[in-house]
Amino acid sequence: MSAVPLDLNALTHKVRQDPEFALHSRHLTAEIRVVIGELQSFRLVMRAGELVETDPVVTPFDSYDIQLAGTEEQWSALLSPTPPPFYQDFYPAMVHHGFRIEGNMEMIMAYYPAVRRLAEIFRSIAASEVSA
Repeated sequence: MSAVPLDLNALTHKVRQDPEFALHSRHLTAEIRVVIGELQSFRLVMRAGELVETDPVVTPFDSYDIQLAGTEEQWSALLSPTPPPFYQDFYPAMVHHGFRIEGNMEMIMAYYPAVRRLAEIFRSIAASEVSA
């Protein structure tokens, strides 16, 4: 199974409506860059815990506080409905499979429950796209 681009409109809506993400991201002000191999990259702009912008055009020159990056194969495994071992979460995927979590590590650790919840939201968006 290869990765499919995430529907950014659905993603924006789901992130804004998700009570668990809202709880874990309260007070978070950050730019989160997501790189899905060569397939897709986008940026989520958080201000005081709210998603204020989803930028679908990201360049290597754009700054970020947190970057989640991997190959299409890594993302495909991460976003599968039943992820293989060590792909259930970004951190084990980084430790065991070379996925990259980069940026302000202090911020990443402080808000890791929100980052982890993003994986679950991304997975739900990917599952709805495959079944549609």
